[in-house]
Amino acid sequence: MRKWISGVVFICLMMVISGCSHSLKDENDDAIKNVEEAFNHKSEKITDGSNNVKFYLPFGMSIKDESPNNVIIKGKNDYILFYNQNEKEDSKIVYQMSKPEKNLVVDHTFKNKKQFGYLIVSKVEKDMYEVTVGIGGIKMTTESKEKNISANASKMMRVVKSVQYKK
Repeated sequence: MRKWISGVVFICLMMVISGCSHSLKDENDDAIKNVEEAFNHKSEKITDGSNNVKFYLPFGMSIKDESPNNVIIKGKNDYILFYNQNEKEDSKIVYQMSKPEKNLVVDHTFKNKKQFGYLIVSKVEKDMYEVTVGIGGIKMTTESKEKNISANASKMMRVVKSVQYKK
């Protein structure tokens, strides 16, 4: 009788544990939803910038370094903001060049009247993923733990959506 009760308790415990875990598919589905919302939302207010671009940076993020066409941003992760002012907002060139040949987990695109946006997630090692979001000739990339893919992707799209070229 005790073995039977222990078995039932064990099975119930396993069901609770497995029901509470957030799968990679769930995380990616959330990322797609959140990135699309940010893509379709109005741009955030400009709060920072570099030599050639100005953009919104969420609380806790700051510019670490910059070089032509790249801004390194420091937050909980390091982020690379890449921009090519020769590409329009509806260009697919940077997107096509950003897709890895291996370990692609998410490849999702978004469109509106003027812009082409995307989310790319690829596995780089156990529980680590490269996350890239972009609009036309602007993209932002970071490496993220599985549990942070959605939060990072959403934050990154808000930054990318806000980028404006200085005149």
